[in-house]
Amino acid sequence: MRRIRLNLKDRSYSIVIGRNLLPQIARWLKPLKLGKKILMVTNRRVANLFLAPVRASLIRAGFEVVRPHFLKYGDERDKSKDSLFRLWQHMAEAGLERSSTVLALGGGVVGDLAGFAASTYMRGIPLIQVPTTLLAQVDAAIGGKTAIDLPLAKNIVGTFYQPRLVVSDVAVLARTGLKELRNSFAEIIKYGIIRDLGLFRMLEEKVRWFFSKASQNTLGNQELSFLEEVVFRSARVKAGIVEEDERETKGKRTALNYGHTFAHAFEAASNYQLPHGEAVALGMVCAARLARKKGLFSFRDQIRQNRLIEAAGLPSQIDRRPLNFRRVFQAMLLDKKKIGGRLRLVLPEAIGRVKVVEDVSSKEIEEVLK
Repeated sequence: MRRIRLNLKDRSYSIVIGRNLLPQIARWLKPLKLGKKILMVTNRRVANLFLAPVRASLIRAGFEVVRPHFLKYGDERDKSKDSLFRLWQHMAEAGLERSSTVLALGGGVVGDLAGFAASTYMRGIPLIQVPTTLLAQVDAAIGGKTAIDLPLAKNIVGTFYQPRLVVSDVAVLARTGLKELRNSFAEIIKYGIIRDLGLFRMLEEKVRWFFSKASQNTLGNQELSFLEEVVFRSARVKAGIVEEDERETKGKRTALNYGHTFAHAFEAASNYQLPHGEAVALGMVCAARLARKKGLFSFRDQIRQNRLIEAAGLPSQIDRRPLNFRRVFQAMLLDKKKIGGRLRLVLPEAIGRVKVVEDVSSKEIEEVLK
């Protein structure tokens, strides 16, 4: 088991990473001195796999676990105003108080919606993130961003609200499908590019080996050890950046959006049918191409990035994707990082280093997409 401390003064918390943590989860909740009531927010698929051991551990520790709230769809459609209202209603009907806790058990969609609800119910009640997907363990569960989507743009309504604890049980990833694992690696590759050259090199050496095993549904000790290291290194990068710029006011946290200005626009233009990981992979390809056109990024590093994306089984070509590019531009113009009507993009300078660029024209973006 490994632990990362995310230091934010009175909002500091631990990220616990290891294997077989869910059956003993109350061990990390007890020191937090939470109220007695806990509401678990999840979906039916995740609940069938993982709810029972979490619930049993909490009950043994003396918590009152109220009736769980199950999100309707189990996908991005759950991040809607209707889903949020249903969850608020459930919280009120369950009699949650300011000392009560919301425990998000699931992937990034569950964590985003549950976090938004916890941040606004009674003006904020404690939140625990228990991510059950690789993507959520390396990204969505860490850093305090919560959100729902609107038809025009992804994650455009939300709050900054830090959890009290993040528990990432890598053992649950043995139940993860191959497509979901591939999509998660887009964010992991991103961490290597923005701040961890060592992680990037490790992925270059091992990602083909890992997916050759994963494609045979054989995630044994070696593969889970690799995933544990990947989760730890990715979470460490994100925690470090969040410590430097919690609310994205200093420009440093913007680095985490590498590839995402394009990616979120692709997702919106596809009516959220394009998986997030594929969208991020395509976004990084576009950002690297734009960086090379601007003379920031070498051709060699661009090729290294794209080869790693392809080695993880992610797309590096956009031409066969059914996207309406007018909608892509429209969604990009709604990007939250925009200042004074001008887009701000995170572009790579080298593997392990990026910068925020504000002098990007619509014409340059159009050329890159073409």
